[in-house]
Amino acid sequence: MDGHDARSRWDRIWLLSVYAAVAAASLVVVVRWPQPSSGLLLDFGLAGLVAAWHWWMVTAHPRWPERSAGPMTLYFVVLFGLACWLFAREPIYVLLLLACYPTAFVTLPGWLAYPGVAAVSVALAFPAVLDTGWPPPPSLLVSVGSGTALVCAVGGALRALEAEASQRRRAYEDLSATHTRLSDLARRNADLQDELLDRAREAGVLTERTRMARELHDTLAQGLAGILTHLEAADGYVPPDHPARTHVEVARDTARENLAEARRWMMALRPTPLDAGTLPAAIASVVERWRDGTGTRATMKATGTPVRLRPEAEEALLRAAQEALANVARHARAGEVRVTLSFMDDVVALDVRDDGVGFDPAGAGGGGFGLTAMRHRVARFAGTLEIESAPGRGTALSVSIPAVRPEPQESECV
Repeated sequence: MDGHDARSRWDRIWLLSVYAAVAAASLVVVVRWPQPSSGLLLDFGLAGLVAAWHWWMVTAHPRWPERSAGPMTLYFVVLFGLACWLFAREPIYVLLLLACYPTAFVTLPGWLAYPGVAAVSVALAFPAVLDTGWPPPPSLLVSVGSGTALVCAVGGALRALEAEASQRRRAYEDLSATHTRLSDLARRNADLQDELLDRAREAGVLTERTRMARELHDTLAQGLAGILTHLEAADGYVPPDHPARTHVEVARDTARENLAEARRWMMALRPTPLDAGTLPAAIASVVERWRDGTGTRATMKATGTPVRLRPEAEEALLRAAQEALANVARHARAGEVRVTLSFMDDVVALDVRDDGVGFDPAGAGGGGFGLTAMRHRVARFAGTLEIESAPGRGTALSVSIPAVRPEPQESECV
């Protein structure tokens, strides 16, 4: 008897009492009646039938006792009948009748145990009724009634103790399960906090790099561009043979070279995946690296006429593609992924579709931290993020951002 259906230690002892009573009574019969006879063989046959019946109905099917009223009522009626038959043949089998007391409480569910106990008490008192005649004397009725009441009280109390112990065991198991869930939740929260810190650091680095690029543009690059403009204007007023012409040309070339170097520095401060130049090329590079790393078929297609967006908008679309592909690798078990970057008149849309296992968006809440961060990043540009999925039907993620063109100075930087 294993797991949640296991009986208590006392129940195990009570259930073994039938085997013990049959064995003890049969041993006494053998000692009293050593010579084989048809009566002895009948007693042993009935005793063996009792043991086999008890084994099949209780020992071999531990889920039946106190759970299946029909089979257990049949079991107790047959057991009680065989015990009465043996008791009528050999009084020593009163041990088997006495074993029916605890067996009634262990096997019969609910209130059915009490009629079973009363029937056993009546069977035990029956020989005395035969001796005294009918009606039985009041003393015998009091004895039978008090004995039955005592057995019922003890059995009911033990049942109550066992029920309380079972409730405590279930409460402990529920508490352990809750503790395990809380531990898992704490670990997930710690992981999310680490991820949040990493993303905050990444956002801080990106913000600082963008600020430095703008500072370089607004100071050094703008100054060099102004100097170059004046030198090119002055070049037209300096005669070819004038001594100052050489100095003007050297200053103009130096200014041009330093302006180009400043622009290279500003380019270097942009997000690394965008160093390839354009957003479609950067996303294509991300898809290619993801395909090589996961072994999953993945394609990238750009539609429409590519236009340059503000650096922050391009960064948002690039990060959305990276996060979507990371989610596919972690959860989707997809065989193919298609990434589409669409340039329209006033909107740039990124679509990532996979043929994986899918999920129920309504049951997933707001998603993990990655999707939450993606929503916040897209919302900064008045964009939208939509997810379409169903179990077994893949997932489609769509990000749309208004086609915000960079400022003139930002265009020069890139």
